[in-house]
Amino acid sequence: MDLITTKLGIEMLLRWGHFMPGITWIGLLYYFNFVQTEYFKEADAASKSDAIQKLVPKALWWFRWGAMLTLITGLGIFAVRGGGMSMDIYIGALLGLFMFVNVWLIIWPNQQIVMASVKQVADGGEALPKAASALATAGLASRTNTLFSIPMLFFMGASAHYPHSFSLLAFLIAIVVIIVLEFNGAYPAIKHIGAVKKLPVAGNMKPYASVNGVIY
Repeated sequence: MDLITTKLGIEMLLRWGHFMPGITWIGLLYYFNFVQTEYFKEADAASKSDAIQKLVPKALWWFRWGAMLTLITGLGIFAVRGGGMSMDIYIGALLGLFMFVNVWLIIWPNQQIVMASVKQVADGGEALPKAASALATAGLASRTNTLFSIPMLFFMGASAHYPHSFSLLAFLIAIVVIIVLEFNGAYPAIKHIGAVKKLPVAGNMKPYASVNGVIY
């Protein structure tokens, strides 16, 4: 009963509930970027169309709802714990929050356009005009999430298993770098916003065009 009647028990349940969907979410993120994308480069048109119509929607369901549950349980942990956590947690949480936003506001809406276009072509129609740009927009956001996942997992683990000091300057530098990378990753989806039009052009996919580019 301690699991549901004590603060420590509730926090443990939330952590468990955070890990399970988190593993699902990040696992599918790596599947999309390291397995499916590479397969689509070699697959014939019929195989690719079949996968996009039958496999991709199911994978995206688990992907986006894994992200949702990870966020909800993460917020629950913050609510139970309150303040006083290490800077590592806050950096990891910021990375995770941007990754969640990328999933629900960029990747999922644009993948819906791609899937609708593929189905329309399979039914004998024409491809949707926005399909190509939607695929590129979703791809950049997905590769950005893959990049973010590496430090995110490190900081989440380091907060409990690698005690160390973390200066305010280092924290601020990390925040600036994260925001710049997120701006680049989200740029194709937000470039129509008035305030964004005044900022430098971004949306550079070149470093993320390959698996090696994402990692290195």
